[in-house]
Amino acid sequence: MSGRIPLQRIVRITGIVLTLLVVSLIMVFSFMPKETYPNISWIPFADKGDHMAAYAAFGFSFFLATLQIPGSGKQHKTRTKVHSTLHITSWAGRSIMYTLVTGLILGGVVELLQPRFGRTREWLDLAADFMGLVVGVAVVLLFLKLVGSYFTDRPWLYDPNWKDEMDETH
Repeated sequence: MSGRIPLQRIVRITGIVLTLLVVSLIMVFSFMPKETYPNISWIPFADKGDHMAAYAAFGFSFFLATLQIPGSGKQHKTRTKVHSTLHITSWAGRSIMYTLVTGLILGGVVELLQPRFGRTREWLDLAADFMGLVVGVAVVLLFLKLVGSYFTDRPWLYDPNWKDEMDETH
């Protein structure tokens, strides 16, 4: 069974596509004049809820875009064996930091630029952005915990180096 797509590539491409979509929507809604801004009544806490929801989506997608799954890339010369199982341990720390820092930078730049588009600058929006980032990262970690066990038990679905009887006979 050749032509398998590595799990790392699937996760990374999904994260990049989602991140581009989310950042585009954040930019459109952040710089839209207040008069034309849609009234989204189902999101609690009005404006701050909008910020939390948008940046939770950013946190979820950007984490996936920067995630390096253990055992799925260049192998470093170490004496310890690298495990390819997908479980939440310290390997997610780098992506968590990248996501929180990049999200705060994005939120800060948006707040700095909003007065040029007829919007007001509110620094409490940046706090709501950060809370949304934390929620997004927490949700993606839970999602990976739940979905990761499925892929851990089925490496033949995604691992291009996996050998099975069908590959060995051809």
